[in-house]
Amino acid sequence: MRERALQIFLFIVVVASVPAALNAQQQRDLSSLDQSLQSVISDWKIPGATVSIVQSDSVVYMKGFGVRDINTRQPVTPDTLFDIGSCTKAFTAAAIAELVDGGKMQWDGRVDNYLPAFHLSDPEADEHVTIRDLLTHRTGLPGADLVWYGSSVGRDELIRRVAYIPSRQGFRSRFEYQNLMFLAAGQAAGQAAGTTWDDLVHTRIFGPLGMSRSVTTVAEAQKSGDVATPHEQNHDGSIKTIAWFNLDNVAPAGAISSSARDMAKWIELQLDDGMYQGKRVISEKNMQEMHEPQMVVPRTGEIGTVFFPDSMQLSYGLGWFVQDYRGHQLILHPGDIDGFAAETVLIPEIHAGFFLAINRTSLGRQVMVYDIVDKLLNLSDAGWSAHFHKLEADSKAEEEKSMQSWESKRIPGAHPSHDLPAYAGDFKNPAYGDANIAFESGKLVLHFHSIASDLDHFQYDTFVTGSTADRKSRVTFFVNGQGQVDKLVFDNITFTRSAPAAKHQTATSQQSQDAHTVSAR
Repeated sequence: MRERALQIFLFIVVVASVPAALNAQQQRDLSSLDQSLQSVISDWKIPGATVSIVQSDSVVYMKGFGVRDINTRQPVTPDTLFDIGSCTKAFTAAAIAELVDGGKMQWDGRVDNYLPAFHLSDPEADEHVTIRDLLTHRTGLPGADLVWYGSSVGRDELIRRVAYIPSRQGFRSRFEYQNLMFLAAGQAAGQAAGTTWDDLVHTRIFGPLGMSRSVTTVAEAQKSGDVATPHEQNHDGSIKTIAWFNLDNVAPAGAISSSARDMAKWIELQLDDGMYQGKRVISEKNMQEMHEPQMVVPRTGEIGTVFFPDSMQLSYGLGWFVQDYRGHQLILHPGDIDGFAAETVLIPEIHAGFFLAINRTSLGRQVMVYDIVDKLLNLSDAGWSAHFHKLEADSKAEEEKSMQSWESKRIPGAHPSHDLPAYAGDFKNPAYGDANIAFESGKLVLHFHSIASDLDHFQYDTFVTGSTADRKSRVTFFVNGQGQVDKLVFDNITFTRSAPAAKHQTATSQQSQDAHTVSAR
């Protein structure tokens, strides 16, 4: 009798709470959002932004802010294309989920069943690595983004080079964010479907959702009449346009370009457990699988500090981060590539989600994301702009401190062991490819992928990238027993000499960009 009474009581409580929950959703006031977002855009010098918010199966907010390009001054619209960076990863996972539904792939199927050319340097990992391991960043490989960043090497060759990247962690022991693993997952999916990753995403995801403006390559994006231009900040604080960065070679990790309108459809699919406008696209089981925590993400380090500063628990699903935020669960993924920053956020408890993109790499993106979350959850202002301004200032101060530490340890008058032409030549690494050191106009010049930077002598056989690089990196040469320069180390990567000096001319020597770790991130 007591059990029956308890059941009745719980039923009454649940039923009574439904109208309150619905009213809470209906009462969310977004009228102040325009002003809030515009304030961040102005404060953080963001040229343009686009936002769409979905709640209870309806688009409740969609707007463009600012300009696509600071030179043309064309306005951003809900249809303006932005590179969404690593928000792409969830699309790769979803394409695989659709294949799992059709029996053509398994989450725990071995990678070499679908991609025979894929190998890892760790024998245990190579023997057991699965599609799930690729999608959860738990293979043990470090980021190794310089393998692909700025390189013209194609996808198949990048897959071959993965075998030469040493593991940094034990297999399945720790989270290591890894773009090349998502490339492998995308290539495996294409093979399993008898097509390419690009075609798979177009036909199995974009098509059913009516995402007619979304594309998977830079060339397609640039053909659009309504497309954002990437921007970056100069050292003096001014903003300039930059060229689109082509990452087609790792497209399944971050190459999709989309609009606020198209991404609203993607969010509807996520919130409705794989249904879109009454049609089943992906099974509810596999939608939940992608959103479930699979791998613990450390809260320390760049990812935890920059993207999830308020999180007490942080995990990775299949192409999604799973975060607690001020007592609420968020399922999300940021995306960053040169000149663009984006984020897709789901808030399951209120059946809401949103997409945000800006045409400048900036922590202002994080401020805007958390401001939107706070408004949707009716939370108080957490002062995120001040927090991220301090984080940015602290990062710059730490970088300056590091440079001063370098200089303080410099030994005055420590000359190179050889004349400069002796350092010139071709150097190779089986994973990272070719680095060329040229002797041009009395100076050494480093050519690596899209990087072309003067090398300034630091001490002995160590040089630093000079004024043509965005940040300083050390390049140290090593001499063998015969007194010949036979190795160099750049960004902790060892390259072995393969050829003597050769004149290396390039038109981009004075226009190069320095590589950096890409998140996304």
